[in-house]
Amino acid sequence: MIILASQSPRRKEILTEIIGKNFKTIPASFDERAIHEKNCHLLCLEEAKGKAGVVASSNPDDIVIASDTMVFFQNQQLGKPKNHDEALKMLQMLSGNTHEIVTAYCIQKGSTILKTRVCSSILFIEKMADMEIEEYIDTGSPFDKAGGYGVQDKDFITSKIVKGDVYTIMGLPKEQLEEDLFELGILE
Repeated sequence: MIILASQSPRRKEILTEIIGKNFKTIPASFDERAIHEKNCHLLCLEEAKGKAGVVASSNPDDIVIASDTMVFFQNQQLGKPKNHDEALKMLQMLSGNTHEIVTAYCIQKGSTILKTRVCSSILFIEKMADMEIEEYIDTGSPFDKAGGYGVQDKDFITSKIVKGDVYTIMGLPKEQLEEDLFELGILE
């Protein structure tokens, strides 16, 4: 059985596109504060590995896929906003600017890490008026997303991918994961 160590509806959707519905989801209860890595790519990878390890330890016969996504703007990590003011501040910073989105994933079985990968995309978000940002925040969508936005929320966010792909931005690099699953013999 394949387990996606995530509650993210976007990650579930992407994995379904790759392997169909033949997987289950188990959210990982991993303390991300335990990692003190400074490099943004390595930090994201360590968090993905931590999530995979937690779920794999209690499901040793299953293939676990865990992922982590982080948004970085001017050397600052932007996580999920905790409240309205944080969401407003993040979206005001990103509005009219480019930033980096890093997604790392780990494929693990038992205590063995089968494959890890770090992918990066650069996204430009069109300038938004404060009123537009407020309308978006009122939808509630920003609160479960790193950086306070979803690239798929096209009614509110106008963006352009400068480098990389939309799946990395959404939290699970589809092409790379599919390639790795074939290489590992998990997909045929």
